[in-house]
Amino acid sequence: MPKNIFLLMILFCSANFSRGQEVSFKAQASKTEVSVNERFVVQFVLTYGQENLSVDKPLKMPGFGELNQLGESQINSFQIVNGTASHQSGIEVLLVADKEGEFTIGSATITIDGKRYKTNPIKITVKKGLKPKTPGGQRLQGAFITTEVSEENPFLNQEVILTVKLYTRDYSILNRIRNYQEPDFNNLMAKFVSEKLEDDEKQVLVNGVTFIQKILARYVLFPQKAGEIEIDPFGLNVLISGYYGAENVQLTSESIRLKVRNLPSGKPDNFSGAVGNYKLNASLSKKEVKANEAVNLEVEIIGSGNLNTLKTPKIPMPENIETFAPKKKDAFDIRPSGMKGAVEETHILVPQYGGDYKIGPVAFNYFDPTKEKYITLQTKPFTLSVDGPEPPIKDSVHENDELSDHIRKDSSVFTPSVVPQRITEVKDKVVETVAKDNNWIWVLVIMVGILFGMLFMFRKKKAGKKHVVKPISEKQLNTQFKSQIQQKLTELKILAQQGNNSGFLSLQEEILTEIGMHYSRTDLSDFTENSVAEKLQTSYGNLAGQWKTLLLDCKQSKYAFGATDQNLMEKFRETEGVWKGFQG
Repeated sequence: MPKNIFLLMILFCSANFSRGQEVSFKAQASKTEVSVNERFVVQFVLTYGQENLSVDKPLKMPGFGELNQLGESQINSFQIVNGTASHQSGIEVLLVADKEGEFTIGSATITIDGKRYKTNPIKITVKKGLKPKTPGGQRLQGAFITTEVSEENPFLNQEVILTVKLYTRDYSILNRIRNYQEPDFNNLMAKFVSEKLEDDEKQVLVNGVTFIQKILARYVLFPQKAGEIEIDPFGLNVLISGYYGAENVQLTSESIRLKVRNLPSGKPDNFSGAVGNYKLNASLSKKEVKANEAVNLEVEIIGSGNLNTLKTPKIPMPENIETFAPKKKDAFDIRPSGMKGAVEETHILVPQYGGDYKIGPVAFNYFDPTKEKYITLQTKPFTLSVDGPEPPIKDSVHENDELSDHIRKDSSVFTPSVVPQRITEVKDKVVETVAKDNNWIWVLVIMVGILFGMLFMFRKKKAGKKHVVKPISEKQLNTQFKSQIQQKLTELKILAQQGNNSGFLSLQEEILTEIGMHYSRTDLSDFTENSVAEKLQTSYGNLAGQWKTLLLDCKQSKYAFGATDQNLMEKFRETEGVWKGFQG
């Protein structure tokens, strides 16, 4: 592997030398503003003098996110400038982006002689139309370029193979080609095919004349817009000897137009845009388990098409089965015949209570461009038998229909409609008295009202004094929370030292969950890794992603089968590091 070679180079080249210049570790890109589908290079270079280096922690490369990695090679150079020796060792990565946007390449790290070195992040801007359009159809006497597509009238997102060919009558021209140029693939998702075939260079007849045909490049294209899409010319330079010496002469192909068709109407439910030819497999790792015992549901989609953007189907899941974010594995290749392979997902299911559960069926829909119709693949539902306690019975409230109807009819009356008989009698006498002589009764009513008002104020004041509780400040709550987490981290370290894998993972999950709830202000009932991470992203940036990854890894390890060979102390340090990150 290049990374291992990189470390060996450092140790080999730096041995038996005296102290020299300072060590530096930097990242640099060949371009920071590129066009869609334009390849560019990022280098991670360690520069040092003649000193002996001790690598404590190996090179850790960053993730490249939505940038596609096409290749990787090593860097190794040595030079002496003004009597000072300088070594450079590192990794060079070939990247390409298939859509517009702003992308950030994170930092690479390496620890040497107890000191940690970290490269600077690099921002890459990807736009359309940065490449100048090359005039098409430029030829030489006995040499020209052509482009061919497998389908000129494809459906939206249908796979199209594009092949760029050079034809020449002079075999020596093959050794004099330079500077291959590809255009912008506007409104197309383009994948370069690196695999070469045995017959990529052969003799052919063109209009009765013998030519040498050489395949310059192949691409797998997926149209992203219906209507006409124009692919600009491809080009290269040929070094030709002339009277005044060698000169570069450009050859270019003709442009190509694709007429892309929209997918027909009648799309099935849950259709996610898959176009191609696929098969669906699904299986349960166990059919009988105990409550709180994990079981794996594996879903595999095999075939040819745009597997890079394929969305796996949603699976109907019964209540009382806890699910975790699936673990996805891509196992496909870009071949000269197209994109082929499989997309696999492993879902971890943990039933909470006993009973027989119906899982699925798993259904996947796609459009077959050959048959020009939608296809639905569906497995049979799975039955999972769980040995455990019965699920709790939910409390239900039965409404008294007669009373409810009565209350609804008199909803405008403030006082209850059911009045004790004695109060009714008193009310009738008061009404009768008022009807005869209501002068003195108004005085009585006013006095009674004042008396009740004074009594009400007295009780309210007394109750207020009795129930006043001094509220806990936000600072005190934070202090209590930090103390609790710190105590749990101490317990977590002890479990790691003891090698208690099960206890460690349970406590780690509890700590990370509480941290996420506290700093995102999310209740447990609304807690999901994705929603909490989105809330944390605003205030804590990349730390939110570290927290989410660590929690998901913890849950995966907790319920994965046979996962007992983990470095618990390393996991503890990662958890402690995330906690310190939230402390600022």
